[in-house]
Amino acid sequence: MSATGDVHATTPPPAGPPTGHRNVFVLSGGASRGAVQVGMLEVLLDAGIVPHALVGTSVGALNAAYLAADPTHDRVRELRGKWLQLTTRDIFPGGTLTRVGHLVRQRPYLFSSAALTRLVEDWKPVDRLEDLPTPVRVVTTPLAGDGAVYHRHGDLARLLLASAAVPAVFAPVELPASCGHPGLHVDGGVADNVPVAGAADLAPTRVFVLDASVPARLPRGRTPIDVLVASLGVAIRVGPQADLGPSVPVHRMTTPDRGVRMTDFSATREHVADGRAAAHRALEEMHRVEQAQRAAQATPAPARRGVRLWDRRERVA
Repeated sequence: MSATGDVHATTPPPAGPPTGHRNVFVLSGGASRGAVQVGMLEVLLDAGIVPHALVGTSVGALNAAYLAADPTHDRVRELRGKWLQLTTRDIFPGGTLTRVGHLVRQRPYLFSSAALTRLVEDWKPVDRLEDLPTPVRVVTTPLAGDGAVYHRHGDLARLLLASAAVPAVFAPVELPASCGHPGLHVDGGVADNVPVAGAADLAPTRVFVLDASVPARLPRGRTPIDVLVASLGVAIRVGPQADLGPSVPVHRMTTPDRGVRMTDFSATREHVADGRAAAHRALEEMHRVEQAQRAAQATPAPARRGVRLWDRRERVA
């Protein structure tokens, strides 16, 4: 669906784990900062909070799809291991001369997508998005469209590649009609980097936002990537925020900016630790609010003293 839904899929999502809530996890984009989501997932699962469905943009879509195959502690441990092995060249290959060569040849990207494609193929748990045991929405931005597309079916590798195709950094990805919205697509973060809106049709009773997006910052250098990331950050922060209504609490987890470039994977351990700390804070706040609500519901309303008719006549007399 583009802002309103994928018209090619009308089957309701299957039921998730048996809990008192229907939890939907929303995972933002964030490039190398996507490691914070690993720490957040560890804490959420430790607390017994398991996703019934997930929504992901860019690196968040990659993390979401990986977890959706088996949302357990073991699976998150495997995901942590993959993140700790990542290096810049695993996703952004080549040096300055390579990037200059792409510009001279008038290619619409600074980096070849070959390395990212290999990573996606290695991480994807199934071939088709709709075959994931836990439902996932993958967010992309169609170049010929007017908003985000929240895919619920299609070739998983192509969708994940498109969702992470940062404009000018990687080439746009051509999606076939079988993905529900054919044409060229780029990074889902352009249209919806923190895709809470994608949770609307997943019938959540609670939403947990695992936000790895870049805080407001000035570009550290004058490279095209620095300027592009900062510019996209502005567009993302001024975009409208989805509102799921007062009956669906949204618990947001954010982490401080370590000043690490989005292509730098040297601080992965620190990012995971930041994610754990952020999740602990969010859960403490959630429990505080829930306790206050229970206390308010348990407090009896003040008794209203009835006035008998003869008492009223005596007062008048």
